[in-house]
Amino acid sequence: MLKSLAASFVIFALSASTPVLAQIKNPSFENGFENWAEEDPDNVVTVSGEANNGEKSAKIKGKSGLLQQAVTLVPNATYVLSVDIRGAGLAGIKVGDQVFFDRHKKSKKWQTVEIAFDSGAADQGVIFLGYNGAEGRYDNLRLTTTSAAVEKAVSVVPKSAGGFGLSPDLAPGRNFDLLGWTLSTPADDDRDGKADTIGEVELAKGYSNSKYFYTGADGGLVMIATTGGATTSKNTKNVRSELREMLRRGDTSIKTRGENGMPNKNNWVFSTAPQSAQDAAGAVDGTLRATLAVNHVTITGEDKQIGVTVIGQIHGKDDEPVKIFYRKRPDHTKGSIYASHEPVGEDDVYYELLGSRDNRNDEPANGIALGEKFSYEIKAVGNTIDVTITQDGETLATTSIDQTGSGYDVEREFMYFKAGVYNQNHTGAPVDYVKATFYEIEAAHP
Repeated sequence: MLKSLAASFVIFALSASTPVLAQIKNPSFENGFENWAEEDPDNVVTVSGEANNGEKSAKIKGKSGLLQQAVTLVPNATYVLSVDIRGAGLAGIKVGDQVFFDRHKKSKKWQTVEIAFDSGAADQGVIFLGYNGAEGRYDNLRLTTTSAAVEKAVSVVPKSAGGFGLSPDLAPGRNFDLLGWTLSTPADDDRDGKADTIGEVELAKGYSNSKYFYTGADGGLVMIATTGGATTSKNTKNVRSELREMLRRGDTSIKTRGENGMPNKNNWVFSTAPQSAQDAAGAVDGTLRATLAVNHVTITGEDKQIGVTVIGQIHGKDDEPVKIFYRKRPDHTKGSIYASHEPVGEDDVYYELLGSRDNRNDEPANGIALGEKFSYEIKAVGNTIDVTITQDGETLATTSIDQTGSGYDVEREFMYFKAGVYNQNHTGAPVDYVKATFYEIEAAHP
């Protein structure tokens, strides 16, 4: 599952009666959690007798734990928030619409973490302490102004302020959980005659490439596929910059594909598959959700290929149960969205969602313009695949695909999700390209 960083912590609203404090009160937790707002539904936040300053510290040992305190700030000043942490920890401050934070990796000894930020026009902020994957202790918080040149902390715009909890300062693998995906690229840097693939672990460690896979200025995940790039095999002419779901999450003892066409723990099957296939697979049925903006489409080449890209799909062993297409013609301001279903060994059947896929279609009145954010969902349960397009919480279009008799409910089939840009134009200029920015991607299996 790939989610945005914002899923890791939530800044909740302090009540109107909470006083705005002139300085950090009870900074070493000598008085327990006095002056701190505590979120602890699972009893994972406690006072510890192990301290770096005084006799006590705060301990958080689960992701549902959160401590917060409101503080007064001087507008247009540079601050440094210092926190002593032992173990792992998340510490930061919310100032206006921005969240500045540091994810501290696990340490055996106490270490001081410093978070530098500008207050901007804000005269107050909310300090927060949270979980970062393992137990952590927090002590001796300090908040000081500075006139020195300091490296600013990582910042995000939270969902509560219209953002997606993503940081332009982080590599894709730090903004998103990419351990469950590999990346097919438009490059052939190893010169083996086919597109390079970036593995799960390398993605998770922070892989990026300024030409086709990087973090945008708004924190989104940018993917680009040129018309003249490398392809994944000799059987395709189209170039992609596309994530491929990997249920094994970096465990290379599990092969990418099953042997002899059988599913394995890296891939999933439909619940209409034989029980033997369900037992061998890593999951049964699934849902892919994504929020994105298509930023650019091809403008050269054969008319039927211009402006077309696949932005999400379910891929089978050899065929695709569903693909979602975005297409914008050069003379249109809005693009169409449609889906396809490919029965095993047969031609695609198309389902129009917004506008038309026809080469001579009129301007789609309900289409999506370049740069305009929208969301899609692919939900597969048994022989039914539902595709839904939404925007700002409103459903724009939906269709249901009945794949009874399509050949996917057999023992030697398996599935995986894909998300990104799969350029459907191979006749355009080699430098022509498709580009999309993803803000949320989640692959889930019940």
